[in-house]
Amino acid sequence: MFEFNKSVIVGYDLSNEYSQISYYTSGDDIAKTVSIKEDEEEYCIPLCLFKRSEVNQWFVGADAIRYSQADEGEMIWQLWDRALIGEPVTVAGEQFDPIALLTLYVRRTLNMLTNNVNKNSIEGIMFTVPGLTKRAIEVLTAVSSALDYKSAKIGFLGREESIFYFIINQPKELWGHDVAVYDYAGKDLTCYTFRLNRITRPVVSFVEKQDFTPGDLPDREKDDAFLDIVHQTVDGRVVSCAYLLGDGFAGEWCNDSLRELCRNRRSFRGNNLYSRGACYAMQDRLKGVKNEDKNIIFLGRDKLKANIGMDVIRGRENSYLALLDGGENWFDSKKKAEVILNEGNSFTVKITPLDGRNVRNVNIVLDGLNEHEPKSVRLRIEAVMESEDVLRINVTDLGFGEFFEGSNRLFTRTISLTEDNGV
Repeated sequence: MFEFNKSVIVGYDLSNEYSQISYYTSGDDIAKTVSIKEDEEEYCIPLCLFKRSEVNQWFVGADAIRYSQADEGEMIWQLWDRALIGEPVTVAGEQFDPIALLTLYVRRTLNMLTNNVNKNSIEGIMFTVPGLTKRAIEVLTAVSSALDYKSAKIGFLGREESIFYFIINQPKELWGHDVAVYDYAGKDLTCYTFRLNRITRPVVSFVEKQDFTPGDLPDREKDDAFLDIVHQTVDGRVVSCAYLLGDGFAGEWCNDSLRELCRNRRSFRGNNLYSRGACYAMQDRLKGVKNEDKNIIFLGRDKLKANIGMDVIRGRENSYLALLDGGENWFDSKKKAEVILNEGNSFTVKITPLDGRNVRNVNIVLDGLNEHEPKSVRLRIEAVMESEDVLRINVTDLGFGEFFEGSNRLFTRTISLTEDNGV
């Protein structure tokens, strides 16, 4: 039984084939994972729904598969892809919103936690998906807003960041150098390589992704194919350990390749790395990182790769006004600030990459701003990321109290963080 007074953090891994749910309870050493079979480590919950014919009765996951074999009705697979596409799903002649179907699945599977934790003690839920695109964020936002966890903080991250959080919450000797994660689901195999750049301060972490398609091969040839992938991904690198994920590694087919992979390094098999990593990520957001090495920034595809701010004067001192912080999720990066324009009709935004190189100063010209006395115009500046590499600056003329009336005119400028369009 669970204890009502313990706070709970949930990590939810969502792909097109299955979901996994891990949870971290205050006082525990590691995150645990929900199993669909009692006393067994069966963590993958099939991502499907089954609707019984002529009645409004739905089943999810393993129950959906079981009822589909014994009852008349219709199965719905690929719930994640369907939600991303957004086209209505026809079931027994009736159309359904694909996001509503995905929400039903997520809500029902989250209810599986009630055997282990008190629902009202859940402080946060972190969803992780294979690719955190703008559309994926829209879908996850719609799903999470329809869940009955109003007091819980909800977050999203890609699998690369889940890997980062999982690894840095392992013993340090396992990630003193690079770490390889092999995910073999279906016919596709993905290798993620965790790396640290210890030269920068703070230390920057990257997770590189490589996709392979070994194909449907006999065991001997499959072993040779994976051995070739191992050489491609670890040769010339110092790799501390490797993780093997996915049903593709089931059986005894990979003897030679594993012998090579495990030479001078440790290896682990499992399936719940992403959901556990999502737990640790939410733990970080709510309470700060648990790992003792706190000065590591993850820099993935979903992250803002530069600090954005302005050089200003506070009183008589030169100062820096931070607008957006590098290392944050680009889709969460948004801030407003009010400044007084010293003179003229322009100001400068400073873009500083996290590696400290190629600092850019971008001049923002407010064409059409009314003529004004020095220090007589107050501006509201809003910095917001439109994508991982496009910054939008919105500027509103607020005037200066009763002395100079503001026009409330809005000026907008977009800036590419990957192009040298600064001055």
